[in-house]
Amino acid sequence: QKFVAFIMSVHIAEVMQIFFCIVTGIPVMRTPLQILFLILVTDLPPSIALGMEPGDKSILLERPRPKNEPVVLGWMWVSMVLNGAVLSAVIIAVYIISLMLYCDGR
Repeated sequence: QKFVAFIMSVHIAEVMQIFFCIVTGIPVMRTPLQILFLILVTDLPPSIALGMEPGDKSILLERPRPKNEPVVLGWMWVSMVLNGAVLSAVIIAVYIISLMLYCDGR
């Protein structure tokens, strides 16, 4: 669940940034190849780290989660969207400032 929440918040932020650029008419900040590279760089190290994390010794004593319980719970969706929104806001602000200072406002 930790890995899914982390990755989803990063990808939600990516979608929000591209959507913002398209809606406002400013140049899209990343090409498709750059997006694929960022996905590779941001997904691989955390997945390796979380995969190598030692497990809880009492995990096998716990009952499995019910079949009808989703992997991502409701409060996790709220957290992921808020994390993505904050991440997007900071990145978009830096992008717009960079465009104004270094690209003659284009």
